[in-house]
Amino acid sequence: MTFNNLAFKKIIILFWTLWWLIALWTDVVGGLAHLGILKASWAPDTNYPFLVETLKMYPVASWMPTAFFIAILAWSFLSTLAFCWASAGLVKQRDVWMRRAQVAFVISITFWLAFFIADQAVMKFDLEENHMVQGGFQLLTFLSLYLFPD
Repeated sequence: MTFNNLAFKKIIILFWTLWWLIALWTDVVGGLAHLGILKASWAPDTNYPFLVETLKMYPVASWMPTAFFIAILAWSFLSTLAFCWASAGLVKQRDVWMRRAQVAFVISITFWLAFFIADQAVMKFDLEENHMVQGGFQLLTFLSLYLFPD
């Protein structure tokens, strides 16, 4: 049995596409639940209230948690879109989908870097650990695209 590194690299891109789609979905439905638009058990309203509570340690304007949450949604949407674009290119030449994957990974890894700084600023180290694991795993899988031979 031969292991196909190129197929494995494509699986990594498909994995992150699915992961970002689910992450975006949960944040969007959570936001809709917070607004009272959705009232379903599968739409928990947890992220926005957590963000509001976390920012209470600083005297921030009342609109800032909403702005931060919208920024998180926008960045998640951009990451999701970039991975969908990378996945759509998997049927093209290797150089095309690798370039698209690189763009997707850079967009999404910078998302994690922003979270690392935010977690540090609000001293939520348990959350920072979670974000570090997710971001670190994403960085590791990104590097594997280059470290494994084709």
